[in-house]
Amino acid sequence: MTRLETAGWTLRKLFPGSMNRSYSAGAHNAEADRALVRLMDSPRRLPATPIERQLVAALRKASPASVATLVKCVADDLYKEELHKGAGVLDIGLFGSRLFDRDVVQELMAGDGILWQVKQEQENL
Repeated sequence: MTRLETAGWTLRKLFPGSMNRSYSAGAHNAEADRALVRLMDSPRRLPATPIERQLVAALRKASPASVATLVKCVADDLYKEELHKGAGVLDIGLFGSRLFDRDVVQELMAGDGILWQVKQEQENL
């Protein structure tokens, strides 16, 4: 095993989910690829976190949206925002926007039925 392979293993262990696009919160599978997110007409509460506000803003632009598209869009926005704040000195550029995927998926699933609805597409038989 080379030194780089060891470092890659260490990074994966320290930052789970940061080395690939898999969503460890359980949202990325064949069903999630077909899931659509719709903004609720009368949500139970206002968005409370920055990620929830980003999700609501993205859904206002394009609702319904697929889970994969929505996660990528919001993660990209959060990444750009952090770079603008100066996080580039922390080398988040090595990981890119996928660093935020897990957090976006967790917020998306937590807000299901409260701020938006996540439903599976109906397949045409």
